[in-house]
Amino acid sequence: MTQITPKVYSIEGMTHPDPRGKVFPYLFVEDQHNLTLIDPAFLSQLPILENYLLDIGYDIKNVKRIILTHVHVDHAQAANEVKRKSGAKIYSHWIEANYLGHDPPYSGPPSTQETIEKFQKLGVSITALEKQYGSLDVEPINVDEQVTDGDMIGSLKVIHTPGHTPGHISLYYEKDKLLLGADSIYKHVFGAEGMYISAPQVSIDPITAILSAQRLSKVNFDKLLMAHQDSPLMEGAKKAVEKLVAESIQKLKE
Repeated sequence: MTQITPKVYSIEGMTHPDPRGKVFPYLFVEDQHNLTLIDPAFLSQLPILENYLLDIGYDIKNVKRIILTHVHVDHAQAANEVKRKSGAKIYSHWIEANYLGHDPPYSGPPSTQETIEKFQKLGVSITALEKQYGSLDVEPINVDEQVTDGDMIGSLKVIHTPGHTPGHISLYYEKDKLLLGADSIYKHVFGAEGMYISAPQVSIDPITAILSAQRLSKVNFDKLLMAHQDSPLMEGAKKAVEKLVAESIQKLKE
């Protein structure tokens, strides 16, 4: 699936250094010459993104906004180059903007060293990894527009969903009852079955991540798009998230 709704596309073909995972940037079409790109992912895979845009009738110069949901390399690394090619403005939550600018630097979790050690345990060759992806660091990114909870970026509403990172955001398109959850919730990736809330190994505050998912469960949505998934939830997403949150809170009490 590539076109989710008339306004939203998932960008297919992006790989992830963790062979058990996938990463999906998303494209929101305000109008024919006004595109919003959500989480452009790895710099090394920018040609995949550019070719995808051409295949659906757009050019990277049509990208006017780049929204970074959070600081992690698999979401933000290509942002500066997309901005250079398109002239787009970069948006993020004000908390995350500081980390994206390395003021102060974000130390994780996961740190670069923790990530490399995880890949080694999975049998991933670091030499092959560097050949395919280059550095796993993110250079400083200057955020043009800092947002806060409830702000609108074009037609997308910002929902602050901390826990995975301090300034992590999700995005809501009310007309389609569509929620872009970024790394708040995962589905059937990284060796896990079914849906799960951002794991402690990659989250600065796992309990806050659960509370953020609980907050999302109260939004009026039918469709849920995640950055790491086997497929989007195109119906019944709200009930699925409500169930996931209830189970996660029950585990905390046990």
